[in-house]
Order: sequence, then C-alpha cells, then structure tokens
Amino acid sequence: MLNPGTQALSVIFTPTNTTDYASTTASLVLTVNKVVPTITWATPTAITYGTALSATQLDAKSSVAGTFAHSPASGTVLNAGSQELAATFTPTNTTDYQTVTTTATLTMNKATSTISWATPAAMTQGTALSSRQLDATASVAGTFVYSPASGTVLSAGSQTLLVTFTPTNTTDYTTATDSVVFAVNPAPSFSLSASPLLSLWIREPRGHRQSRWMAATDFRAA
Repeated sequence: MLNPGTQALSVIFTPTNTTDYASTTASLVLTVNKVVPTITWATPTAITYGTALSATQLDAKSSVAGTFAHSPASGTVLNAGSQELAATFTPTNTTDYQTVTTTATLTMNKATSTISWATPAAMTQGTALSSRQLDATASVAGTFVYSPASGTVLSAGSQTLLVTFTPTNTTDYTTATDSVVFAVNPAPSFSLSASPLLSLWIREPRGHRQSRWMAATDFRAA
C-alpha cells in the first residue's frame, strides 16, 4: 500500500524469447490521494432559546481517530430559528487521512413568555377599570394590551379581563395571552319617598302672608 502523495512506479519486462527480444523498462508517476474520513452527524433534536449548545447537539462521529472542533462552540446560546452547526474533523493520522468539515441544521424554538396576573379585588359598579385591575406582569420586557381597556365601566356581575403580551424581543420569545375573572358588585340604589305636606308661609309684597302647601321629600337608601 502506497502512502498518499506522488509515487514513482516502474516495470521491467523480460520476454520469454530472450534470443530475439530485449528486456525493456517503463515508468510513470502516480498521485495517491489521502483517504477522506467518513463523518456521521444526525440532525439534532430541536431545543428552546436559552438552552446552551452541548455534547447532545455537537455529537459528530468519525470512522478514524481524531478530534472535532465545533462552530459555534459548546456553551453558545443561539437565537431562535434555523441554525447551522459546523464540525471540522482533524485525523490523528494526517499523513494518510484528510481533514474534513461537515454541517448540521439545528432548530431553535422560541421561548415561551410567562404572564403573572393575580385575580383583582372586587370593585363597585360605576368604577372605571384602571391599573389596579390591569396589572399583569411578564417574565421578559414587552407591552400589554388589555380588553376591556383601561377606563371602561363594566356592568355588575362576573367579568372576564383579557390581556395580550407582545415581547420586545419577538425573535426569541413568543406572544402570550392570559385572562382573569373578577366580580363587579352592584352600586347602592336609592328610592324617593314623599313626606307629609308641609305648610310654608311666604311673605308677599305689601305685608300680606299667603299659605302655600309644598311637598318636602327626602331620600332614603333602599
């Protein structure tokens, strides 16, 4: 077996009939290429943004002894989306085997945005919604859109509030929604009842008095 590289080959021919034929020689140059190692690297299982690369993803294997250099390296946190990983294999026997590079595609899923929203305390009918009720928080930076919106006056009864959260970093985090149910208590009601007629004396011009009857009223809470 020849080593890789440029090799000189020669041959000497000796005829059976050496009486009539002379021996002869010939030569040529043969290039022997290095063997290309076989690299196997299965497509890694998808991981979620925030998870660092590890040997679970960077697990390429070779048919011969040697070392791998991965790019990006182990410990790197990639953005969500389709990401290309590369592995360069350097064989221990660099005389007979080539260095080779291969790639694999890794899917990075978006991380889930988490919303925290405690059930608001009951409020009285006629009170407008405000930040006291619309006070959801999230695990990452972003903006909230509430329905019904702040300033809305709700009817009495059990009411559902909804929120949609949009993260500032929409590349790596998902949009999230949440809801809470809280009570709107009826407002106090009042009834109007007539009191007995009262006699009022009103002084008229020229010193005369005139009696006028007027119904006085009072308001009593129902």
